Amino acid sequence: MSFAPAHLSLLFHIHPDDDPLLHGSTGLGICLPQGAYAALERQPAKRTSIAFYEGKRKVKEPVTRRAVELALDGPEKLTFWLRREMPLGAGMGMSGATALAACLELGVGLERAMRAAHQSEIEHSTGLGDVMAQAAALRDGPGARLVQRRSPGVGGDVVTSPLDGALALCLCGEGRNTSDVLKDDGWHEIINGAATAHPLPPLTLRAFLKAGRLFSELSGLMPPEAAAALAELPMGAVGTVAHLGTAVIVTDEDIEPIAAELEQFGEVRRF
Repeated sequence: MSFAPAHLSLLFHIHPDDDPLLHGSTGLGICLPQGAYAALERQPAKRTSIAFYEGKRKVKEPVTRRAVELALDGPEKLTFWLRREMPLGAGMGMSGATALAACLELGVGLERAMRAAHQSEIEHSTGLGDVMAQAAALRDGPGARLVQRRSPGVGGDVVTSPLDGALALCLCGEGRNTSDVLKDDGWHEIINGAATAHPLPPLTLRAFLKAGRLFSELSGLMPPEAAAALAELPMGAVGTVAHLGTAVIVTDEDIEPIAAELEQFGEVRRF
């Protein structure tokens, strides 16, 4: 069984390119010790067939399917069993994590799996830098890690560091469709303007969340449900939203009372 971590995107700058491997984003994020798992049953075949199951339910998984097709050497009959520890649409980078985990399960190595998963995300407009962050976290891990993507696309400069504080994650809201934003040129201009408002911060959790909060407000990407949860934070706590989703990330010296308060808005996980 192979694993790829969830990635909370806090700030991103879009770098378009005609080559899907070079198209991507720079920015800030956090990779978690929870994410997506993939197990595989494979058989020789004259034609490739790929099936995906989550529990007992057969699922379509177009992003993961395309990534697997890109990573394959030849025809095979493949059946993947998937398990996701985070919801889709909440800003957890789960489409990229699922695609990366499935490609890793093929045994093609991290570099090739990363290339296939990233290209598929670009083709489907479901992510820009999640796979780069997730691959870097697997390279540098284990455990939760801060991730700074300094140059875009496959082969980009990605730096990680262990999480240096306690983190509460509130899975509030019903999520949002990433492709609605990534396919909109108007959003691209707004996002890039907000992302360049200040330089990338140092590799600390508080600095990341402060930068993410400013970016969310300048870009207009702060959803109402996340804003409502963040409005309850006490003085000294720092929090923001995971893009492009609705989940809220918070840190403080004493995280337990804040985590308990956030439970009114949704499931809370502590890291």
